[in-house]
Amino acid sequence: MDDSVLTLATTQTNTIAPKNLGESYLKFEVGQGTQVGLPMRHVQEVLVLQPRYLTPIPNLMPGILGLMHRRSRALWVFDLAMLLDIGRLDYSPQQYDLVILRTGSTAVAAAVNRVDGIAWAKPDDLQPVPSHVTKGLIPYSKACILQSQDVIFLLDGEAILQAPLLQSH
Repeated sequence: MDDSVLTLATTQTNTIAPKNLGESYLKFEVGQGTQVGLPMRHVQEVLVLQPRYLTPIPNLMPGILGLMHRRSRALWVFDLAMLLDIGRLDYSPQQYDLVILRTGSTAVAAAVNRVDGIAWAKPDDLQPVPSHVTKGLIPYSKACILQSQDVIFLLDGEAILQAPLLQSH
């Protein structure tokens, strides 16, 4: 087994959720305590990567941490908090928590603070994104939900993959 990563969870895009729970979202913290959720249909995998397996590339835009090798593919690793303009990760950690985001044939690895599990939301639970949130979060959020006194911003995986930061690579 490749010791470069520890897989936390693998999802299948054809997983059928019980109708009464709604859509499933991977819930994680990205910065400054901000909770976000990504539709499970856009999550390929969640893993922990030791920094020695991340290849930094010089002269990249801030927010791009480098390249990693996973399942015979090279993937860009980026700081999701920086993309959302809500801070930045510690770039000298013991390990990176990564969410591999995939839509169609495009995949990237988003570095996050911490993965917190799965949240479920029915269409009736969705609320508009408040206008007072940081401006960087708005183009990548499609809604939010309240869960145990926390606001979880539901991200749009396709919008993230179209971000200017990721399109330049």
